[in-house]
Amino acid sequence: MRVTLYTRSHSTRQYQKAKPKAYPMGTIFVLRYGAKWETLPEGTSFAAATAAKLRKEIELLTGAAEQPRPKPKKKDAGALDVLIDAYLSTGKAAQKNWRRHTRQAYALALKLFLQSCRKSRLDDITGDDLLEFKVFLRKYRTSIGKPYDDPSIYNHFLNVVSFLNEHGKSNLVRQSDWPKYEKKKTACYDESDMARLLQFADEGEADVLEFFLGVGFRNGEGTHVEWGDIDLKNREIKTYSKRSQYGWEVKDSEQRIIGISDRLAERLRARHLPHPGSGLVFPNTKGNPDKHLLRIIKRVALRAGLNCGKCIGIHERKRVLCSTHPVCRKWILHTVRKTWATFQSRSGADVRTIQQDLGHSSLVTTLNYLAAEDRRSAVRRAQINAADARVRQHIVQSAVLPQ
Repeated sequence: MRVTLYTRSHSTRQYQKAKPKAYPMGTIFVLRYGAKWETLPEGTSFAAATAAKLRKEIELLTGAAEQPRPKPKKKDAGALDVLIDAYLSTGKAAQKNWRRHTRQAYALALKLFLQSCRKSRLDDITGDDLLEFKVFLRKYRTSIGKPYDDPSIYNHFLNVVSFLNEHGKSNLVRQSDWPKYEKKKTACYDESDMARLLQFADEGEADVLEFFLGVGFRNGEGTHVEWGDIDLKNREIKTYSKRSQYGWEVKDSEQRIIGISDRLAERLRARHLPHPGSGLVFPNTKGNPDKHLLRIIKRVALRAGLNCGKCIGIHERKRVLCSTHPVCRKWILHTVRKTWATFQSRSGADVRTIQQDLGHSSLVTTLNYLAAEDRRSAVRRAQINAADARVRQHIVQSAVLPQ
């Protein structure tokens, strides 16, 4: 660390760099290093002050003297980065006890907003900054060169708007200026397609597919199921948060118990024989929760020839077609959950029971799951055909009218 020699005036107490010249008796010499000022003893000459400067540099270099710590800069309470840190640590994220994935989603969105925004303080943010952020997201590319799709752009935009609303910056842009995306209609897999999947799955893969088709769990819920959660006698499975073991929480803190079929109970009993104990039902090779169960359904779908052949996905960090690789977006475990709900409805289960088993806090979400089933029901088909017949009957009547 460099040490600089200064003189200090008695009257004005101002500092000036010392120069090699003759100084009058009583001149005050001061050493400056880092953020520290060190006043030399009264009566020190320029030569002695220069020697003290050299000694201090040697002491700092060898570690004989402690390096001065710079004074921490006072943080601007209105700075964007300061407010974002508080929002994700002690603010809304802590108050709402966000799950890890929720916190990560907000952190990424706000990080991207900081990259796109040329302003550093919250008070300066305007609607133009949000519009620029929308353009930034459309041009952005991930580390593997992949652009964000429209739903991802919308979600990032929504998360930033939520942060701004929390700090009193609301209605900065009109709703018509928000990013747009086509909301996909909820669909389920056909019974024949599910049967074909099971025909082309090996024993372990079939265990996973049968399990999710038989309980309607989310991916994370199935990943963290342990043998102790399964009551084979009463044909029931319990799902609940496991923070201490795996740092995982069930969505909406919704514990629930789901009944399973006799056949699935027997299949699980058979799987338990070669996997004794009370550990995970679907562990990875290290005995931890298998976070890649999604790959199973994609792998089996490719083998069964059920891929659409149009999807482009990432496999081993390369862009590939789903006609040759297990990347088809049609096949995901969450759709098996919707399929479970549909099959329950077809078998006569009432919508409230289905809602409770799915763990939905809102009935609207459950009804969205079953929307396709309503469209295809016998009652709805009869209505569609009856509406079509209203015109046809007039055509027949017109044909017999006299000329």
